[in-house]
Amino acid sequence: MLNIPRNDRLPDKPRRLAAIGLSTLLLAMTGCATQPPIPVGTSGTLPAGPVVATQAAPANAIRYQIDPNLSDVRFLVFRAGPLARLGHNHVIQARNIRGEIRLADDIRRSSFTIALPVKDFLVDAAQARADEGEAFSPQPDGEAIAGTAANMLGEKVLDAASYPTVDIKSLAANGPPWGMDVTLSVTLHGTAREMTVPTALELSGETLVATAFFAFKQTDFGVTPMSVLGGGLQVDNTVKVRMRIVARKATVQ
Repeated sequence: MLNIPRNDRLPDKPRRLAAIGLSTLLLAMTGCATQPPIPVGTSGTLPAGPVVATQAAPANAIRYQIDPNLSDVRFLVFRAGPLARLGHNHVIQARNIRGEIRLADDIRRSSFTIALPVKDFLVDAAQARADEGEAFSPQPDGEAIAGTAANMLGEKVLDAASYPTVDIKSLAANGPPWGMDVTLSVTLHGTAREMTVPTALELSGETLVATAFFAFKQTDFGVTPMSVLGGGLQVDNTVKVRMRIVARKATVQ
């Protein structure tokens, strides 16, 4: 996840090692649970165990379909270590987001499913980096971005061909719509996790917007943060996640 400027003093091998850091980190994107990871098959079906069944919305719940053009899920990845100035922070965005929200009269009985196509993950879009401010400046060059994306999607890391989506399902919710605690099941690269995320819902006409901002540690997922040059250049253990899901009332319920 760390892209090293070509005019730095690092030799070629450390530069190549640093370029794979983002890909390694993305294995941790579900790691905010206190329970150990639970292996699942490529079908994404959760086995019996600590992860509880997905909460089913009542039959009269109103269906809202996610609008991929307005929704935004992004992962903020940070450089660390004494030589952090030689690397870059990164913004990874999900595109072509699919799924739906089932809105019940009792908001706590609502449910949702979200699928993030891994092959469509976008690395370091200029506008997204600008949104995140000075910590994400300057923009990495095209070659560095392309190399990071290729490593991220390859079979040694996310293996997009075998595990094409990140799947997120609601399990339970508590609290008022403007500040609920939502328990999720997230499945990525054959591993499921439970996590509880502060979430806000806003309904305006036939549009429903869900927003959340949270952080997790790579080591919670059993991943050691990438490090080169004896620890001088590292991937920070903490990843921040911003989610804004926009869904519109479905014409057919």
